[in-house]
Amino acid sequence: MAETTHHYEQIIEVSGEVPAAERSLGVALCVVFMSVEVVGGIKANSLAILTDAAHLLSDVAAFAISLFSLWAAGWEANPRQSYGFFRIEILGALVSIQMIWLLAGILVYEAILRLIKETGEVDGFLMFVVAAFGLVVNIVMAVLLGHDHSHGGHDHGHGHGHGHGHGHGHGHSHSHSHGHNDHDQSHGHRHGVQITTHPHQHEDHRGDEEHGHAHEEDLEEPLLKKTSQDNNKPKKKRRNINVQGAYLHVLGDSIQSVGVMIGGAIIWFKPAWKIIDLICTLIFSVLVLGTTIKMLRNILEVLMESTPREIDARKLEKGLCEMDEVVAIHELHIWAITVGKVLLACHVKVRPEADAEMVLDNVIDYIRREYNISHVTIQIER
Repeated sequence: MAETTHHYEQIIEVSGEVPAAERSLGVALCVVFMSVEVVGGIKANSLAILTDAAHLLSDVAAFAISLFSLWAAGWEANPRQSYGFFRIEILGALVSIQMIWLLAGILVYEAILRLIKETGEVDGFLMFVVAAFGLVVNIVMAVLLGHDHSHGGHDHGHGHGHGHGHGHGHGHSHSHSHGHNDHDQSHGHRHGVQITTHPHQHEDHRGDEEHGHAHEEDLEEPLLKKTSQDNNKPKKKRRNINVQGAYLHVLGDSIQSVGVMIGGAIIWFKPAWKIIDLICTLIFSVLVLGTTIKMLRNILEVLMESTPREIDARKLEKGLCEMDEVVAIHELHIWAITVGKVLLACHVKVRPEADAEMVLDNVIDYIRREYNISHVTIQIER
Protein backbone atom coordinates (compact mmCIF):
# COMPACT_ATOMS: atom_id res chain seq x y z
CA MET A 1 0.00 0.00 0.00
CA ALA A 2 1.33 3.38 -0.91
CA GLU A 3 2.02 5.64 2.02
CA THR A 4 0.06 8.85 2.02
CA THR A 5 1.56 11.95 3.56
CA HIS A 6 -0.79 14.67 4.77
CA HIS A 7 0.35 18.26 4.67
CA TYR A 8 -1.26 20.98 6.71
CA GLU A 9 -0.79 24.43 5.26
CA GLN A 10 -2.83 27.58 5.41
CA ILE A 11 -5.31 27.80 2.57
CA ILE A 12 -4.83 31.41 1.65
CA GLU A 13 -2.26 33.84 2.96
CA VAL A 14 -4.12 37.09 3.47
CA SER A 15 -2.32 40.17 2.29
CA GLY A 16 -3.10 43.79 1.58
CA GLU A 17 -3.52 44.87 5.19
CA VAL A 18 -3.72 48.53 6.04
CA PRO A 19 -0.18 49.90 6.54
CA ALA A 20 0.92 50.11 10.18
CA ALA A 21 1.11 53.92 10.18
CA GLU A 22 -2.43 54.25 8.83
CA ARG A 23 -3.74 51.66 11.29
CA SER A 24 -2.18 53.52 14.20
CA LEU A 25 -3.52 56.85 12.95
CA GLY A 26 -7.01 55.46 12.46
CA VAL A 27 -7.25 53.86 15.90
CA ALA A 28 -5.78 56.97 17.54
CA LEU A 29 -8.32 59.22 15.81
CA CYS A 30 -11.18 56.98 16.90
CA VAL A 31 -10.06 56.83 20.54
CA VAL A 32 -9.37 60.58 20.78
CA PHE A 33 -12.63 61.60 19.16
CA MET A 34 -14.62 59.04 21.14
CA SER A 35 -13.29 60.67 24.33
CA VAL A 36 -14.19 64.12 22.96
CA GLU A 37 -17.72 62.94 22.16
CA VAL A 38 -18.26 61.41 25.59
CA VAL A 39 -17.17 64.62 27.33
CA GLY A 40 -19.01 66.83 24.83
CA GLY A 41 -22.18 64.74 25.01
CA ILE A 42 -22.27 64.95 28.80
CA LYS A 43 -21.53 68.70 28.78
CA ALA A 44 -24.17 69.39 26.11
CA ASN A 45 -26.65 66.94 27.66
CA SER A 46 -27.01 65.46 24.18
CA LEU A 47 -27.95 61.79 23.91
CA ALA A 48 -27.41 61.93 20.14
CA ILE A 49 -23.72 62.72 20.64
CA LEU A 50 -23.41 59.89 23.17
CA THR A 51 -25.04 57.62 20.60
CA ASP A 52 -22.41 58.65 18.09
CA ALA A 53 -19.70 57.94 20.67
CA ALA A 54 -21.11 54.46 21.28
CA HIS A 55 -21.16 53.76 17.57
CA LEU A 56 -17.59 54.98 17.29
CA LEU A 57 -16.64 52.54 20.04
CA SER A 58 -18.14 49.74 17.98
CA ASP A 59 -16.06 50.92 15.01
CA VAL A 60 -12.89 50.76 17.09
CA ALA A 61 -13.82 47.24 18.20
CA ALA A 62 -14.66 46.13 14.65
CA PHE A 63 -11.43 47.55 13.27
CA ALA A 64 -9.37 45.95 16.06
CA ILE A 65 -11.06 42.59 15.50
CA SER A 66 -10.41 42.84 11.77
CA LEU A 67 -6.71 43.44 12.38
CA PHE A 68 -6.57 40.52 14.80
CA SER A 69 -8.33 38.21 12.35
CA LEU A 70 -5.96 39.20 9.54
CA TRP A 71 -3.05 38.44 11.83
CA ALA A 72 -4.56 35.15 13.02
CA ALA A 73 -5.17 34.08 9.42
CA GLY A 74 -1.40 33.84 9.06
CA TRP A 75 -1.09 31.30 11.86
CA GLU A 76 0.16 27.98 10.62
CA ALA A 77 -2.47 25.26 10.32
CA ASN A 78 -2.01 22.03 12.26
CA PRO A 79 -3.57 18.55 12.33
CA ARG A 80 -6.29 19.73 14.73
CA GLN A 81 -7.06 22.99 12.88
CA SER A 82 -6.29 21.71 9.39
CA TYR A 83 -8.06 24.63 7.69
CA GLY A 84 -6.17 27.21 9.71
CA PHE A 85 -7.77 29.95 11.78
CA PHE A 86 -9.73 31.85 9.16
CA ARG A 87 -13.04 31.47 11.01
CA ILE A 88 -11.75 33.71 13.79
CA GLU A 89 -12.71 36.48 11.38
CA ILE A 90 -16.35 35.35 11.42
CA LEU A 91 -16.47 34.96 15.20
CA GLY A 92 -14.91 38.40 15.65
CA ALA A 93 -17.47 39.98 13.35
CA LEU A 94 -20.28 38.29 15.29
CA VAL A 95 -18.96 39.70 18.59
CA SER A 96 -18.73 43.16 17.00
CA ILE A 97 -22.36 43.04 15.87
CA GLN A 98 -23.52 41.91 19.31
CA MET A 99 -21.69 44.87 20.85
CA ILE A 100 -23.34 47.27 18.40
CA TRP A 101 -26.81 45.91 19.11
CA LEU A 102 -26.29 46.02 22.88
CA LEU A 103 -25.17 49.65 22.84
CA ALA A 104 -27.95 50.63 20.44
CA GLY A 105 -30.52 48.98 22.71
CA ILE A 106 -29.25 50.84 25.77
CA LEU A 107 -29.33 54.19 23.96
CA VAL A 108 -32.82 53.62 22.57
CA TYR A 109 -34.03 52.77 26.07
CA GLU A 110 -32.48 56.00 27.42
CA ALA A 111 -34.02 58.02 24.59
CA ILE A 112 -37.49 56.64 25.34
CA LEU A 113 -37.06 57.52 29.03
CA ARG A 114 -36.09 61.07 28.08
CA LEU A 115 -39.13 61.36 25.83
CA ILE A 116 -41.40 60.30 28.68
CA LYS A 117 -39.72 62.41 31.35
CA GLU A 118 -38.78 66.07 31.19
CA THR A 119 -35.05 66.52 30.57
CA GLY A 120 -32.66 69.41 30.99
CA GLU A 121 -31.62 71.87 28.31
CA VAL A 122 -29.49 70.72 25.39
CA ASP A 123 -26.55 72.91 24.32
CA GLY A 124 -27.13 73.11 20.56
CA PHE A 125 -23.92 75.02 19.81
CA LEU A 126 -21.67 72.48 21.55
CA MET A 127 -23.67 69.69 19.95
CA PHE A 128 -23.05 71.22 16.49
CA VAL A 129 -19.30 71.74 17.08
CA VAL A 130 -18.69 68.21 18.36
CA ALA A 131 -20.67 66.69 15.48
CA ALA A 132 -18.73 68.79 12.94
CA PHE A 133 -15.44 67.60 14.40
CA GLY A 134 -16.77 64.05 14.26
CA LEU A 135 -17.60 64.39 10.58
CA VAL A 136 -14.00 65.34 9.80
CA VAL A 137 -12.67 62.36 11.77
CA ASN A 138 -15.12 59.99 10.07
CA ILE A 139 -14.07 61.20 6.63
CA VAL A 140 -10.43 60.51 7.50
CA MET A 141 -11.34 57.04 8.81
CA ALA A 142 -13.37 56.25 5.69
CA VAL A 143 -10.37 57.13 3.52
CA LEU A 144 -8.04 54.94 5.61
CA LEU A 145 -10.40 51.96 5.66
CA GLY A 146 -11.29 52.45 2.00
CA HIS A 147 -7.75 51.46 1.02
CA ASP A 148 -8.34 48.04 2.58
CA HIS A 149 -12.04 47.65 1.81
CA SER A 150 -11.22 45.03 -0.83
CA HIS A 151 -7.92 43.24 -1.09
CA GLY A 152 -6.44 40.28 -2.85
CA GLY A 153 -4.34 37.44 -1.51
CA HIS A 154 -1.63 35.02 -2.44
CA ASP A 155 -2.72 31.51 -3.17
CA HIS A 156 -0.84 28.49 -1.99
CA GLY A 157 -1.76 24.96 -2.72
CA HIS A 158 -1.26 21.34 -2.15
CA GLY A 159 -3.37 18.32 -2.69
CA HIS A 160 -3.60 14.71 -1.76
CA GLY A 161 -5.88 12.04 -3.06
CA HIS A 162 -7.03 8.62 -1.98
CA GLY A 163 -8.67 5.96 -4.02
CA HIS A 164 -10.49 2.91 -2.75
CA GLY A 165 -12.14 0.31 -4.87
CA HIS A 166 -14.56 -2.33 -3.70
CA GLY A 167 -16.15 -4.43 -6.37
CA HIS A 168 -16.41 -1.66 -8.94
CA GLY A 169 -13.69 0.59 -7.61
CA HIS A 170 -13.76 4.10 -6.24
CA GLY A 171 -11.37 6.97 -6.53
CA HIS A 172 -11.00 9.88 -4.18
CA SER A 173 -9.24 13.11 -4.77
CA HIS A 174 -8.72 15.73 -2.14
CA SER A 175 -7.24 18.88 -3.55
CA HIS A 176 -6.88 22.39 -2.34
CA SER A 177 -4.62 24.70 -4.15
CA HIS A 178 -3.35 28.17 -3.93
CA GLY A 179 -1.39 30.03 -6.56
CA HIS A 180 1.35 32.56 -6.04
CA ASN A 181 0.86 35.83 -7.84
CA ASP A 182 3.96 37.96 -7.62
CA HIS A 183 4.83 40.34 -10.44
CA ASP A 184 2.17 38.76 -12.65
CA GLN A 185 3.84 35.36 -12.62
CA SER A 186 2.46 31.98 -11.68
CA HIS A 187 4.44 29.17 -10.15
CA GLY A 188 3.35 25.61 -9.71
CA HIS A 189 4.47 22.05 -10.12
CA ARG A 190 2.81 18.67 -10.23
CA HIS A 191 4.15 15.41 -8.90
CA GLY A 192 3.33 12.02 -10.31
CA VAL A 193 0.42 9.85 -9.31
CA GLN A 194 1.15 6.52 -7.70
CA ILE A 195 -1.34 3.71 -8.24
CA THR A 196 -1.22 0.59 -6.12
CA THR A 197 -3.43 -2.37 -6.95
CA HIS A 198 -4.31 -5.18 -4.56
CA PRO A 199 -6.13 -8.28 -5.82
CA HIS A 200 -8.65 -9.83 -3.44
CA GLN A 201 -11.21 -12.59 -3.59
CA HIS A 202 -14.55 -12.54 -1.77
CA GLU A 203 -17.16 -15.24 -1.58
CA ASP A 204 -20.01 -12.77 -1.97
CA HIS A 205 -18.63 -11.53 -5.32
CA ARG A 206 -19.06 -13.20 -8.67
CA GLY A 207 -15.68 -14.79 -9.32
CA ASP A 208 -12.46 -12.87 -8.82
CA GLU A 209 -12.69 -9.09 -8.63
CA GLU A 210 -9.92 -6.57 -8.39
CA HIS A 211 -9.95 -3.79 -5.84
CA GLY A 212 -7.85 -0.77 -6.63
CA HIS A 213 -6.59 1.80 -4.16
CA ALA A 214 -5.23 4.98 -5.69
CA HIS A 215 -3.27 7.59 -3.79
CA GLU A 216 -2.49 10.92 -5.40
CA GLU A 217 0.36 12.33 -3.40
CA ASP A 218 1.74 15.83 -3.13
CA LEU A 219 -0.27 17.29 -5.98
CA GLU A 220 0.54 20.96 -6.26
CA GLU A 221 -0.51 23.35 -9.02
CA PRO A 222 -1.85 26.89 -9.45
CA LEU A 223 -5.44 27.55 -8.44
CA LEU A 224 -6.29 28.78 -11.92
CA LYS A 225 -4.46 27.81 -15.08
CA LYS A 226 -3.44 30.66 -17.34
CA THR A 227 -5.63 30.44 -20.42
CA SER A 228 -7.02 33.02 -22.80
CA GLN A 229 -10.48 32.38 -21.39
CA ASP A 230 -9.31 32.98 -17.84
CA ASN A 231 -7.42 36.13 -18.78
CA ASN A 232 -10.64 37.66 -20.11
CA LYS A 233 -12.31 37.25 -16.74
CA PRO A 234 -11.85 40.04 -14.21
CA LYS A 235 -9.87 39.07 -11.14
CA LYS A 236 -12.26 38.83 -8.23
CA LYS A 237 -10.95 40.52 -5.13
CA ARG A 238 -11.37 38.83 -1.81
CA ARG A 239 -13.04 40.77 0.94
CA ASN A 240 -12.42 40.77 4.64
CA ILE A 241 -15.79 40.87 6.37
CA ASN A 242 -14.52 42.80 9.38
CA VAL A 243 -12.73 45.52 7.40
CA GLN A 244 -15.86 45.77 5.27
CA GLY A 245 -17.94 46.08 8.43
CA ALA A 246 -15.69 48.76 9.95
CA TYR A 247 -15.76 50.67 6.66
CA LEU A 248 -19.58 50.62 6.53
CA HIS A 249 -19.81 51.65 10.18
CA VAL A 250 -17.60 54.66 9.59
CA LEU A 251 -19.70 55.71 6.60
CA GLY A 252 -22.82 55.31 8.72
CA ASP A 253 -21.29 57.43 11.45
CA SER A 254 -20.45 60.13 8.90
CA ILE A 255 -24.10 60.31 7.90
CA GLN A 256 -25.07 60.35 11.55
CA SER A 257 -22.65 63.21 12.25
CA VAL A 258 -24.32 65.26 9.51
CA GLY A 259 -27.70 64.56 11.09
CA VAL A 260 -26.46 65.54 14.54
CA MET A 261 -24.98 68.74 13.07
CA ILE A 262 -28.36 69.63 11.57
CA GLY A 263 -30.13 68.81 14.82
CA GLY A 264 -27.59 70.81 16.83
CA ALA A 265 -28.01 73.82 14.54
CA ILE A 266 -31.79 73.70 14.96
CA ILE A 267 -31.54 73.43 18.76
CA TRP A 268 -28.91 76.19 18.72
CA PHE A 269 -31.40 78.61 17.16
CA LYS A 270 -34.55 77.04 18.69
CA PRO A 271 -33.63 75.68 22.17
CA ALA A 272 -37.23 74.61 22.81
CA TRP A 273 -36.90 71.98 20.06
CA LYS A 274 -34.62 69.79 22.16
CA ILE A 275 -36.77 66.77 21.30
CA ILE A 276 -34.85 66.68 18.00
CA ASP A 277 -31.86 65.33 19.95
CA LEU A 278 -33.90 62.31 21.05
CA ILE A 279 -35.44 61.81 17.62
CA CYS A 280 -31.94 61.76 16.10
CA THR A 281 -30.92 59.12 18.62
CA LEU A 282 -33.85 56.83 17.76
CA ILE A 283 -33.51 57.25 14.00
CA PHE A 284 -29.78 56.66 13.84
CA SER A 285 -29.92 53.71 16.23
CA VAL A 286 -32.40 52.02 13.88
CA LEU A 287 -30.23 52.86 10.86
CA VAL A 288 -27.13 51.37 12.46
CA LEU A 289 -29.04 48.19 13.32
CA GLY A 290 -30.24 48.01 9.74
CA THR A 291 -26.73 48.29 8.32
CA THR A 292 -25.63 45.21 10.29
CA ILE A 293 -28.42 42.91 9.06
CA LYS A 294 -26.66 41.93 5.83
CA MET A 295 -23.39 41.43 7.66
CA LEU A 296 -25.13 39.20 10.22
CA ARG A 297 -26.77 37.21 7.43
CA ASN A 298 -23.38 36.53 5.84
CA ILE A 299 -21.98 35.42 9.19
CA LEU A 300 -24.87 33.03 9.86
CA GLU A 301 -24.61 31.55 6.37
CA VAL A 302 -20.94 30.76 6.93
CA LEU A 303 -21.57 29.26 10.38
CA MET A 304 -24.48 27.19 9.00
CA GLU A 305 -22.20 26.07 6.13
CA SER A 306 -24.71 27.23 3.53
CA THR A 307 -23.82 27.29 -0.15
CA PRO A 308 -22.33 30.75 -0.89
CA ARG A 309 -24.79 33.02 -2.68
CA GLU A 310 -22.37 33.68 -5.55
CA ILE A 311 -22.34 29.97 -6.49
CA ASP A 312 -25.28 28.28 -8.25
CA ALA A 313 -25.11 24.68 -7.02
CA ARG A 314 -27.68 23.45 -9.56
CA LYS A 315 -25.76 25.01 -12.44
CA LEU A 316 -22.50 23.54 -11.17
CA GLU A 317 -24.05 20.06 -10.88
CA LYS A 318 -25.54 20.35 -14.36
CA GLY A 319 -22.17 21.36 -15.78
CA LEU A 320 -20.51 18.32 -14.22
CA CYS A 321 -23.22 15.96 -15.48
CA GLU A 322 -22.71 17.22 -19.03
CA MET A 323 -19.05 16.17 -18.98
CA ASP A 324 -17.94 13.09 -20.92
CA GLU A 325 -18.03 9.77 -19.03
CA VAL A 326 -19.95 11.30 -16.09
CA VAL A 327 -23.20 9.48 -15.31
CA ALA A 328 -24.43 11.28 -12.17
CA ILE A 329 -23.45 13.60 -9.34
CA HIS A 330 -24.57 13.13 -5.75
CA GLU A 331 -23.58 14.12 -2.21
CA LEU A 332 -22.70 17.59 -3.53
CA HIS A 333 -21.73 19.95 -0.72
CA ILE A 334 -20.48 23.51 -1.12
CA TRP A 335 -19.62 25.66 1.88
CA ALA A 336 -17.18 28.30 3.10
CA ILE A 337 -14.88 28.47 6.11
CA THR A 338 -14.96 32.26 5.85
CA VAL A 339 -16.04 34.83 3.29
CA GLY A 340 -14.30 34.15 -0.05
CA LYS A 341 -12.77 30.78 0.91
CA VAL A 342 -15.09 28.14 -0.56
CA LEU A 343 -14.85 24.35 -0.31
CA LEU A 344 -16.57 21.62 -2.33
CA ALA A 345 -17.06 17.86 -1.94
CA CYS A 346 -19.09 15.45 -4.08
CA HIS A 347 -19.38 11.91 -5.47
CA VAL A 348 -19.02 11.49 -9.23
CA LYS A 349 -20.45 8.35 -10.82
CA VAL A 350 -18.69 7.46 -14.10
CA ARG A 351 -19.16 4.84 -16.80
CA PRO A 352 -17.57 1.43 -16.08
CA GLU A 353 -15.10 1.78 -18.97
CA ALA A 354 -14.15 5.39 -18.15
CA ASP A 355 -10.63 6.47 -17.22
CA ALA A 356 -11.23 7.50 -13.60
CA GLU A 357 -8.04 9.55 -13.35
CA MET A 358 -8.82 11.54 -16.48
CA VAL A 359 -12.40 12.23 -15.35
CA LEU A 360 -11.08 13.27 -11.95
CA ASP A 361 -8.66 15.77 -13.48
CA ASN A 362 -11.37 17.17 -15.78
CA VAL A 363 -13.85 17.60 -12.92
CA ILE A 364 -11.36 19.37 -10.65
CA ASP A 365 -10.15 21.59 -13.50
CA TYR A 366 -13.75 22.56 -14.38
CA ILE A 367 -14.61 23.48 -10.79
CA ARG A 368 -11.47 25.57 -10.36
CA ARG A 369 -11.76 27.28 -13.73
CA GLU A 370 -15.48 28.11 -13.67
CA TYR A 371 -16.07 28.71 -9.95
CA ASN A 372 -12.62 29.49 -8.52
CA ILE A 373 -13.14 27.07 -5.63
CA SER A 374 -9.85 26.60 -3.83
CA HIS A 375 -10.48 23.32 -1.99
CA VAL A 376 -12.07 20.39 -3.83
CA THR A 377 -12.70 16.81 -2.66
CA ILE A 378 -13.99 14.33 -5.27
CA GLN A 379 -14.92 10.66 -4.91
CA ILE A 380 -15.15 8.65 -8.15
CA GLU A 381 -17.67 5.81 -8.26
CA ARG A 382 -18.57 3.26 -10.94
